[in-house]
Amino acid sequence: MSPAVPRPIPVLLLITLGTVMASMETRYASGARRSGFKLLTEPLEERQAVSVTQCLALCGELAGCVALNSGTISDGINCQLLGQRACDGLPLVADVAVDYYDVYDDRQNLTAETQTPFWDDPSCVEGGYCAAECAAEAAGEFCAVDAHCSVHLKPTGVYRCLNSTCQQSESDEFWEVRPGLMLPRWQLWRMDRFTWTWKKLKPGTCSLDVSVKLGTGADVQLVTTWKDEHNGTRLYFRFTSEVINLYYKDIDGTDHDLLMGVGTNGMVNSDTYSQLKISWCGGNMAIGPVTNPTMASAFASVSQPLDFFKVRSEHADSWMRVDSGVADPWLFQEAGTATDAVMTVPSYSYVFRRIAATNEVTVKYECKAARDRTVRLQGSAHLVMDIIVGGWFNDGIGLIYHGDIELESGFLKTGAITSDSEFITFTVHYSSGDITIHQNDGASPIYTTTAPHQIPDITLVGIGGCCGPKTIRVARYDPAWRTDTWMTEGSGYSNGDEPPPAQ
Repeated sequence: MSPAVPRPIPVLLLITLGTVMASMETRYASGARRSGFKLLTEPLEERQAVSVTQCLALCGELAGCVALNSGTISDGINCQLLGQRACDGLPLVADVAVDYYDVYDDRQNLTAETQTPFWDDPSCVEGGYCAAECAAEAAGEFCAVDAHCSVHLKPTGVYRCLNSTCQQSESDEFWEVRPGLMLPRWQLWRMDRFTWTWKKLKPGTCSLDVSVKLGTGADVQLVTTWKDEHNGTRLYFRFTSEVINLYYKDIDGTDHDLLMGVGTNGMVNSDTYSQLKISWCGGNMAIGPVTNPTMASAFASVSQPLDFFKVRSEHADSWMRVDSGVADPWLFQEAGTATDAVMTVPSYSYVFRRIAATNEVTVKYECKAARDRTVRLQGSAHLVMDIIVGGWFNDGIGLIYHGDIELESGFLKTGAITSDSEFITFTVHYSSGDITIHQNDGASPIYTTTAPHQIPDITLVGIGGCCGPKTIRVARYDPAWRTDTWMTEGSGYSNGDEPPPAQ
């Protein structure tokens, strides 16, 4: 029978290694909660040791040794020196004669491991501590390998195991929105031809790197503003394929033209993406290609903080990729990135979802808003239909068309039907022009009508509307609206964004 190493309680071992000519080195070994487990892997070396402490000393003398199996292993072998840890994707198996130990050269790493709460989970103890359910739930929690930081922390690839805790890694592919949330760089936005798209600026941001592709005949407005409403200080960067205009509205909403009708010199076009830089630091407005970022510049007198950013593309949709520094307002709140996300949509704006072309759409959503809860249907034609609940000053339900047709239709007087203090559920169904609306899962519709003009081949569905902010919950009824899906797939504002069609 092979000699057995005397088996102490496998919690913590400490040994100091060194010679007269070498600096002292300290090794720490932890077998906490893993007594009676053996790691199955090809060892660097197999030795005989008089104690587990000597086995640890042998590990400290061997380059690349990061773990050990100590106990009755085979004839003449009671100390296996390992080049991989249990969390390198290898299994720990039950063996009453063997104890497994991780080896560290930093006591802090050891302390973090032994104090990690997942040891209270039996599945983590039985399977080592690398089961997916034992992975870090939040940034800053203990880890042993990068894989611990990719199960629950999103987007995948952002967090790495650094100094035994999950931390955001330096990356050219992601930027930090807030602690614990990263987004892919160069998010794609569709700049809508009918409505403003609002974003929130990361605190301290006063310049953006963007890449723009104009729709044919488009007139683009990029605006930094003090709040997500159409009042107060607003700085306008407005351009077509031919001219640039810089102007601003002051705190009272008074217009101030600064630089009007300046030629773009080919700065943007409708065939390719053009890289631009815009900035407004200290009121110094500037826009231009990355090779000449101050091609058009002027000074605006700014007396309010500029915390938001809005975009619009009149006459035709345009597309813009944004490097970093700006995101949807709800992403700055933890509730906005939950599975059942709560989305705060500014006034006169929408959260969109792109769908395959269809003539039949159902949208079930919850909303808190004082008035004008709108489902917007949009296709390839220059026409949108707004199905409005609580419109006309919260007095009724009806339809409004924008685009090639400007029309109000199908008004039904209901009296007050919305609330800004509680969620009310509505289900809107559109089928080739026939529309029904149900409230709070009622069996009978509260509204039915046949639209005078159909929206053929619907590809965009929006929720939002005018006249005040909306607080929306919709992912609980259709996970395609989940914001965490947009983040992990790198979709940006919503999956209503997509590359422009081929020219």
